[in-house]
Amino acid sequence: MRKITVIDTKVSKNEGKIRVAAYCRVSTNRVEQQHSFEAQQRYFQLHYGNLEKAELVKIYTDTNSGTSTAYRPGFQNLIADCRTGKIDRIVTKSLSRFARNTKECLMVLRELKKIGVTVFFEQEGIDTARVSDEIMITIMEGLAQEEAASISRNIRWSLKRKMENGTLGIARVPFGYKKVDGQLEIDEERAKIIRQIFAWYLSGAGAKKISVLLNSEQIPSPTQGKWNNVTVLKILRQEKYIGDIRWQKTYSTFMGEKWKINHGEQDSYYIRDCLPPIISREDFHAAQELRERNTRQPRQTTSSLFRGKTKCVCGRSFYLKNSAKPIWECTGKYDQSKPCSCPVFLDTAYHAAWERTCEKLKLFSNEIILPCIELFEQLEDKFTSEELTHLEERKKELSMRKYVLCSLCCEGYITTEKLISLKDEIDSELEKEEKKLTFLEKQRNESIEELVLLNKSLSGASPDKLSQTILKQAVSDGLTIEFELLGGLKFTEVLS
Repeated sequence: MRKITVIDTKVSKNEGKIRVAAYCRVSTNRVEQQHSFEAQQRYFQLHYGNLEKAELVKIYTDTNSGTSTAYRPGFQNLIADCRTGKIDRIVTKSLSRFARNTKECLMVLRELKKIGVTVFFEQEGIDTARVSDEIMITIMEGLAQEEAASISRNIRWSLKRKMENGTLGIARVPFGYKKVDGQLEIDEERAKIIRQIFAWYLSGAGAKKISVLLNSEQIPSPTQGKWNNVTVLKILRQEKYIGDIRWQKTYSTFMGEKWKINHGEQDSYYIRDCLPPIISREDFHAAQELRERNTRQPRQTTSSLFRGKTKCVCGRSFYLKNSAKPIWECTGKYDQSKPCSCPVFLDTAYHAAWERTCEKLKLFSNEIILPCIELFEQLEDKFTSEELTHLEERKKELSMRKYVLCSLCCEGYITTEKLISLKDEIDSELEKEEKKLTFLEKQRNESIEELVLLNKSLSGASPDKLSQTILKQAVSDGLTIEFELLGGLKFTEVLS
């Protein structure tokens, strides 16, 4: 007869206890930081060393900077032990001790939650065992924003102090200078270009003409590309070329618009004679006076019925240019970086093309416009019917999804928080469908109304008047022109 020996189950002394790991960190090795470090360890030993339902497995420590978890071996060992099932719960003094990089912190917390490890932050009172993913994300985003705002305030304060006492350094070396042993010196080769620009400008050449001259001599711009009038004007306004610096010409606000021009909303600081000058003060101030006079002169424009409605195929606008025979020219023709190659065309050719279009519309309105109105009405009826049917089916489908989710929540398969989140997604999807239907119905109704108005406007009205009532815009490549009218109708004419 076989002999059977019963091996008793080995009962662990710590069975049923939660295995707790503590984590503490200081940023430097200074003496006062070491005292804080020892105090953190003593605290965890006293509070978690003799608990009935919890066992303090280990205290993990780091003395490195907390900017990234990759440079903290203690933290890496902690996460590794969590992955191998040695730890059930982590306790730490605060979020700032656990991690300073919000993105990494959130990734670690999500991983720990997946493997069943909870984290408790004592200072903030946050326990990942009690909060949902959505709430945790909200908390972390808020902390990240506050952290960024705090850093931004500190940086701004530091920069302002340096501006006030004149010790702020120049991060970007201005065109015309070079840095030698940490100090700015004149780069004679580029300084010659600066002096030439001022000389040309004071002799009567405009910024656009100067950019053309520089490009014709194949002189590279500050960005090593082509020169344009904007770059020339920036150089003419640059006070650094007379040896001065004005700090805070622009400013930005946290989580708001960046690089706004400072019109007095923020303090600005002007420091004289802090750089070696390239331009004399007399020439610089003469250039500023000339620039202001040129800016104040009103631009001469020619009035036209088509003004503001004429676009180029390149995406920019055509404008009517004064000459013996007025012509339409693209505003991008003299753009140095990306010039437009479309040819100019006569204003008389423009008017002739529009008159031909108006004449055709009047002669063939019954054959063109009325059939379009009837077709739109038929399409609208069919579209509305199909979309309403589709919308009703979507409503039924989404209602069923809500019912299933509620059932899953009652059975405990999903949390209440998850249910609310998913229901919100369903309601949002349904709202989008209804908005889409409303928008398309409105769009089609407007098209029909515009076509009816177009048909009424044709009777007895002159081409000049029709350009203001039925013409939406005209697009030209210099050889042909396409007129877009009310109702979306488009007609193309040759410019000759």
